[in-house]
Amino acid sequence: MLHSNRLHLRALEPADADFMYEVENDAQAWRYSDTIAPLSRKILRDYALTYDADPFTAGQLRLIITEKDTNQPVGIVDLYEVSQRHQRAFIGIYICENFRRKGYAEETLELIEDYAHNTLHLHQLGVKVEDGYTKGEDLFQNRGYVLKGNLEDWLSTPDGHFVGMKIFTKSLKKD
Repeated sequence: MLHSNRLHLRALEPADADFMYEVENDAQAWRYSDTIAPLSRKILRDYALTYDADPFTAGQLRLIITEKDTNQPVGIVDLYEVSQRHQRAFIGIYICENFRRKGYAEETLELIEDYAHNTLHLHQLGVKVEDGYTKGEDLFQNRGYVLKGNLEDWLSTPDGHFVGMKIFTKSLKKD
């Protein structure tokens, strides 16, 4: 269930600390999160060693996206703000730059939706997209996510301006 013909989503391992170091310290991606400073390998190693993989206890689930044939990590997918009570979560997907534009984000999204519905029994998924990031908007809208709101001037940009954040959701119920 956590694999396609090309990709495999697997649990976080302590050996992933160096890979996470590269991902978490991509300053270009910080604008999409609340990260404001680099993370050390020690912090990430400790995180990997103490990681709680129960999304309902931890409130999040982090999976490493790998190429199925080579086991090469190509990105990370997170379910966060996971709520067992409300049966919902938000999704975050990061694909490493040299693996972008190969359809990996779409495949990852399909896999994580299937897992969220069939294993976690979630009712709904959401995603937060920076206003104007059309690749992100297209990715989620093509998978049936519907725009539910726009928070104006919500995210600060590196040049000191503010942009909106769009919230998309998708019901996972099968008819």
